[in-house]
Amino acid sequence: MSLVPLTSQDADSDFDDTDFNLLLDKGDFKELFVAEGRIGNNGTGGNGEREIGINRNVRATVGAGLPVAKADFTWGNSKVWDFSLEYTGSKVTYKVFDTSQTFQLVTQEFSGPVTDIFFRTFANKGSGNNLQNSVALTNLILNGTALGNLASSATTTADLDYLHLAGISTPFTLTGKTALSWVGTAPSRSNLAFQIKVGTSQSVPEPTTLGAIFVASMTGVAALKRKKAAIQ
Repeated sequence: MSLVPLTSQDADSDFDDTDFNLLLDKGDFKELFVAEGRIGNNGTGGNGEREIGINRNVRATVGAGLPVAKADFTWGNSKVWDFSLEYTGSKVTYKVFDTSQTFQLVTQEFSGPVTDIFFRTFANKGSGNNLQNSVALTNLILNGTALGNLASSATTTADLDYLHLAGISTPFTLTGKTALSWVGTAPSRSNLAFQIKVGTSQSVPEPTTLGAIFVASMTGVAALKRKKAAIQ
């Protein structure tokens, strides 16, 4: 298992959504499912604005990128939540919880082996009465191995970050903490979000990265981050 340095797939030096989509288009990575957290409308009513979900892959022939399980959820400003993602090879269980409540999504729609996880965090720039947004995934642990943290923070420009974990196997249990934060008016929809993209990779990490980086500090993970201002 290793954290893999991210390489831009296009003319610029950043690894962003365009680069990730190019990996999908070339077949270098194939999503199986995606566990997501997004600000939505912060649980202040329905309107189809889910806050957590387990989604189909974005290249699925039917229902591409749409949730197979979802829930409304009130994040709270800067409140830290625990989360867990378990995959048995035929069943996905995704939980977001604290000491008093648990939100759980379960699906058996997905099956098969997995080899890689891409973590994505995105914070859009604030505007008007929304001055700053940030999202963080911290204390990431896969099957007992500490991975580190990933975060995006936006003020005048958007911030997008990826982390790539390779060499995993089924079954797995991923745990961590997350918090969505803002200054002023809360953002909406996917302007503050994270995704855990689980699937298989056709590429092989360079030998120097295999078996390396089992415990990543904040500094180590920051070195793997790639940023690009983007609007979503």
